[in-house]
Amino acid sequence: METIWIFKNIFSYNWLQSINMNQGKYVFSQIMELVSYKKLQTLVNRHSCEYKVKDFSCRKQFLCMALGQLTHRESLSDTIMCLKANADKKYHLGIGEVVAKSTLTKANENRSYLIYQELAMLLIKEAKQLYLSDDDLEVSPKRKCI
Repeated sequence: METIWIFKNIFSYNWLQSINMNQGKYVFSQIMELVSYKKLQTLVNRHSCEYKVKDFSCRKQFLCMALGQLTHRESLSDTIMCLKANADKKYHLGIGEVVAKSTLTKANENRSYLIYQELAMLLIKEAKQLYLSDDDLEVSPKRKCI
């Protein structure tokens, strides 16, 4: 009798549901929070890249390309396939609706790369400031290299 009660309480529907459902944020979302939205928007405004843009913002483009980079996608087609495979998670990743390959291609062709170059430089500058006093970052070989 006791084992039935334990079994019922341990394997209740709510407990099983909580195991399968994600309770926190995705790792991708946590990483993308490190990229300041205000700094990206400042760069976008400086280069006026969202002029006459209806839906696919520079931030969404950045998120799509970052997801492709972080998941080691080899092409835009592969990135789009990855996005479609995770269509139910795209809202939580910050991307929103399904992105067509042609939309991403046109955005990559028509928007200035300088936005993302300057954004990368800002992120590198922030990382250098964080690890300024850290001596563990130095790399020195233990053996002589020939």
